[in-house]
Amino acid sequence: MYELAEILVCDPVAPHRAATRSALYALGCRRVSIVGSLRDFLESMEARPPDLAICEAQVGLRDLCEAIMELRRGKGYNPFLIIIVTAWAVDAAVASQVIGSGADGFLLRPFSAGTLDQRMRAHVLQQKPFVVTESYVGPERRCSGERPSSAFSFAPPNLLKMKMEARGNVDEAIRRFNAELLLARATLVKELERLEPARSSELIPTTSQMPA
Repeated sequence: MYELAEILVCDPVAPHRAATRSALYALGCRRVSIVGSLRDFLESMEARPPDLAICEAQVGLRDLCEAIMELRRGKGYNPFLIIIVTAWAVDAAVASQVIGSGADGFLLRPFSAGTLDQRMRAHVLQQKPFVVTESYVGPERRCSGERPSSAFSFAPPNLLKMKMEARGNVDEAIRRFNAELLLARATLVKELERLEPARSSELIPTTSQMPA
Protein backbone atom coordinates (compact mmCIF):
# COMPACT_ATOMS: atom_id res chain seq x y z
CA MET A 1 0.00 0.00 0.00
CA TYR A 2 2.79 2.43 0.87
CA GLU A 3 5.50 1.29 -1.56
CA LEU A 4 5.38 4.57 -3.51
CA ALA A 5 4.89 6.84 -0.50
CA GLU A 6 7.44 9.62 -0.03
CA ILE A 7 7.58 10.05 3.74
CA LEU A 8 9.57 12.58 5.76
CA VAL A 9 10.34 11.87 9.43
CA CYS A 10 11.73 14.44 11.87
CA ASP A 11 12.90 13.58 15.39
CA PRO A 12 15.81 15.08 17.38
CA VAL A 13 16.62 11.73 19.05
CA ALA A 14 18.44 9.20 16.86
CA PRO A 15 17.04 6.00 18.47
CA HIS A 16 13.51 7.38 18.12
CA ARG A 17 14.12 8.23 14.47
CA ALA A 18 15.29 4.66 13.96
CA ALA A 19 12.19 3.27 15.70
CA THR A 20 9.88 5.30 13.46
CA ARG A 21 11.78 4.21 10.37
CA SER A 22 11.50 0.56 11.46
CA ALA A 23 7.74 0.91 11.95
CA LEU A 24 7.41 2.44 8.49
CA TYR A 25 9.56 -0.27 6.94
CA ALA A 26 7.34 -2.89 8.55
CA LEU A 27 4.42 -1.29 6.68
CA GLY A 28 6.23 -1.52 3.35
CA CYS A 29 7.48 2.08 3.19
CA ARG A 30 10.84 2.26 1.45
CA ARG A 31 11.05 5.92 0.46
CA VAL A 32 11.64 7.37 3.91
CA SER A 33 13.76 10.47 4.55
CA ILE A 34 14.99 11.15 8.09
CA VAL A 35 16.05 14.48 9.63
CA GLY A 36 16.85 15.56 13.17
CA SER A 37 15.90 19.22 13.40
CA LEU A 38 12.99 21.48 12.52
CA ARG A 39 15.24 23.51 10.23
CA ASP A 40 16.20 20.41 8.26
CA PHE A 41 12.56 19.31 8.26
CA LEU A 42 11.39 22.56 6.67
CA GLU A 43 14.28 22.62 4.19
CA SER A 44 13.55 19.02 3.17
CA MET A 45 9.86 19.80 2.61
CA GLU A 46 10.85 22.66 0.32
CA ALA A 47 13.56 20.75 -1.57
CA ARG A 48 11.59 17.52 -2.03
CA PRO A 49 7.98 17.76 -0.83
CA PRO A 50 6.85 14.47 0.74
CA ASP A 51 3.45 12.83 0.51
CA LEU A 52 3.23 12.56 4.30
CA ALA A 53 5.28 14.02 7.15
CA ILE A 54 5.75 12.78 10.71
CA CYS A 55 7.35 15.22 13.15
CA GLU A 56 8.17 14.84 16.84
CA ALA A 57 7.06 17.72 19.07
CA GLN A 58 10.45 17.77 20.81
CA VAL A 59 11.94 19.65 17.85
CA GLY A 60 10.23 22.70 19.38
CA LEU A 61 6.46 22.63 19.65
CA ARG A 62 5.85 26.35 19.31
CA ASP A 63 8.03 26.76 16.23
CA LEU A 64 6.65 23.56 14.70
CA CYS A 65 3.06 24.71 15.13
CA GLU A 66 3.87 28.13 13.68
CA ALA A 67 5.48 26.44 10.66
CA ILE A 68 2.40 24.26 10.13
CA MET A 69 0.13 27.30 10.36
CA GLU A 70 2.22 29.11 7.73
CA LEU A 71 2.14 26.07 5.47
CA ARG A 72 -1.64 25.79 5.76
CA ARG A 73 -1.99 29.43 4.74
CA GLY A 74 -0.06 28.89 1.51
CA LYS A 75 3.63 29.09 2.37
CA GLY A 76 5.28 26.16 0.62
CA TYR A 77 4.52 23.80 -2.21
CA ASN A 78 1.64 21.83 -0.71
CA PRO A 79 -0.55 23.50 1.96
CA PHE A 80 -2.57 20.28 2.16
CA LEU A 81 0.32 17.98 3.10
CA ILE A 82 -0.66 15.25 5.57
CA ILE A 83 1.21 16.04 8.81
CA ILE A 84 1.24 13.82 11.91
CA VAL A 85 2.77 15.25 15.11
CA THR A 86 4.11 12.79 17.70
CA ALA A 87 4.91 13.26 21.39
CA TRP A 88 5.87 11.20 24.44
CA ALA A 89 3.48 13.03 26.74
CA VAL A 90 0.46 15.18 26.10
CA ASP A 91 -1.63 17.62 28.11
CA ALA A 92 -4.45 19.95 27.21
CA ALA A 93 -2.10 22.80 26.30
CA VAL A 94 0.01 20.67 23.95
CA ALA A 95 -3.04 19.10 22.31
CA SER A 96 -4.61 22.54 21.82
CA GLN A 97 -1.48 23.89 20.10
CA VAL A 98 -1.20 20.92 17.75
CA ILE A 99 -4.90 20.87 16.88
CA GLY A 100 -4.98 24.63 16.41
CA SER A 101 -1.96 24.60 14.10
CA GLY A 102 -3.75 22.60 11.43
CA ALA A 103 -1.84 19.34 11.81
CA ASP A 104 -3.78 16.32 10.55
CA GLY A 105 -3.16 14.19 13.61
CA PHE A 106 -1.49 13.78 16.97
CA LEU A 107 0.10 10.43 17.86
CA LEU A 108 1.31 9.48 21.32
CA ARG A 109 4.60 7.58 21.61
CA PRO A 110 5.54 4.81 21.86
CA PHE A 111 3.39 3.43 19.06
CA SER A 112 3.35 0.13 17.19
CA ALA A 113 3.52 -0.34 13.43
CA GLY A 114 -0.13 -1.36 13.57
CA THR A 115 -1.17 1.85 15.31
CA LEU A 116 0.79 3.92 12.81
CA ASP A 117 -0.81 2.00 9.95
CA GLN A 118 -4.31 2.70 11.27
CA ARG A 119 -3.57 6.39 11.60
CA MET A 120 -1.98 6.66 8.16
CA ARG A 121 -4.84 4.78 6.50
CA ALA A 122 -7.37 7.12 8.10
CA HIS A 123 -5.53 10.22 6.88
CA VAL A 124 -4.94 8.82 3.40
CA LEU A 125 -8.26 7.11 2.68
CA GLN A 126 -10.58 9.24 4.80
CA GLN A 127 -8.91 12.64 4.68
CA LYS A 128 -11.15 15.32 6.16
CA PRO A 129 -12.33 18.43 4.33
CA PHE A 130 -9.99 21.43 4.44
CA VAL A 131 -11.48 24.31 6.43
CA VAL A 132 -10.64 28.00 5.99
CA THR A 133 -11.67 30.54 8.65
CA GLU A 134 -10.17 33.73 10.05
CA SER A 135 -8.74 31.86 13.05
CA TYR A 136 -8.07 28.38 11.66
CA VAL A 137 -6.91 26.81 8.40
CA GLY A 138 -6.56 23.05 8.18
CA PRO A 139 -8.43 19.75 8.31
CA GLU A 140 -11.98 19.73 9.70
CA ARG A 141 -11.97 19.16 13.46
CA ARG A 142 -15.62 18.28 13.95
CA CYS A 143 -16.57 14.64 14.42
CA SER A 144 -18.80 13.10 11.77
CA GLY A 145 -21.80 12.97 14.12
CA GLU A 146 -21.67 16.64 15.06
CA ARG A 147 -23.81 19.38 13.56
CA PRO A 148 -22.37 20.54 10.21
CA SER A 149 -20.20 23.64 10.36
CA SER A 150 -20.99 26.78 8.37
CA ALA A 151 -17.26 27.37 7.78
CA PHE A 152 -15.96 27.33 4.20
CA SER A 153 -14.41 23.96 3.30
CA PHE A 154 -13.36 21.89 0.30
CA ALA A 155 -11.76 18.53 -0.50
CA PRO A 156 -7.94 18.81 -0.48
CA PRO A 157 -5.78 17.02 -3.07
CA ASN A 158 -4.11 13.89 -1.70
CA LEU A 159 -1.02 12.74 -3.62
CA LEU A 160 -0.52 9.54 -1.64
CA LYS A 161 -4.07 8.44 -2.36
CA MET A 162 -3.62 9.30 -6.03
CA LYS A 163 -0.44 7.20 -6.18
CA MET A 164 -2.37 4.26 -4.78
CA GLU A 165 -5.16 4.71 -7.31
CA ALA A 166 -2.67 5.06 -10.19
CA ARG A 167 -1.46 1.46 -9.60
CA GLY A 168 2.22 2.23 -10.00
CA ASN A 169 1.93 5.01 -12.59
CA VAL A 170 3.60 7.70 -10.50
CA ASP A 171 3.89 10.18 -13.36
CA GLU A 172 0.15 10.05 -13.96
CA ALA A 173 -0.53 10.51 -10.24
CA ILE A 174 1.76 13.55 -10.11
CA ARG A 175 0.17 15.10 -13.21
CA ARG A 176 -3.27 14.64 -11.69
CA PHE A 177 -2.11 16.00 -8.33
CA ASN A 178 -0.49 19.10 -9.84
CA ALA A 179 -3.70 19.91 -11.68
CA GLU A 180 -5.82 19.52 -8.54
CA LEU A 181 -3.25 21.31 -6.39
CA LEU A 182 -3.34 24.34 -8.67
CA LEU A 183 -7.12 24.59 -8.28
CA ALA A 184 -7.02 23.92 -4.54
CA ARG A 185 -4.35 26.56 -3.94
CA ALA A 186 -6.38 29.08 -5.94
CA THR A 187 -9.43 28.24 -3.82
CA LEU A 188 -7.40 28.63 -0.61
CA VAL A 189 -5.91 31.97 -1.64
CA LYS A 190 -9.26 33.34 -2.81
CA GLU A 191 -10.91 32.49 0.51
CA LEU A 192 -8.02 33.91 2.55
CA GLU A 193 -8.15 37.10 0.49
CA ARG A 194 -11.86 37.37 1.25
CA LEU A 195 -11.28 36.84 4.96
CA GLU A 196 -8.07 38.85 5.25
CA PRO A 197 -7.96 41.45 2.44
CA ALA A 198 -5.17 43.38 4.18
CA ARG A 199 -2.85 40.35 3.87
CA SER A 200 -3.66 39.52 0.25
CA SER A 201 -0.25 40.73 -0.96
CA GLU A 202 1.47 38.23 1.36
CA LEU A 203 -0.30 35.18 -0.04
CA ILE A 204 1.74 32.76 -2.11
CA PRO A 205 1.09 32.55 -5.89
CA THR A 206 -0.83 29.53 -7.11
CA THR A 207 1.53 28.36 -9.87
CA SER A 208 3.49 25.75 -7.89
CA GLN A 209 4.42 22.48 -9.58
CA MET A 210 5.87 19.26 -8.24
CA PRO A 211 9.65 19.82 -8.09
CA ALA A 212 11.69 17.53 -10.30
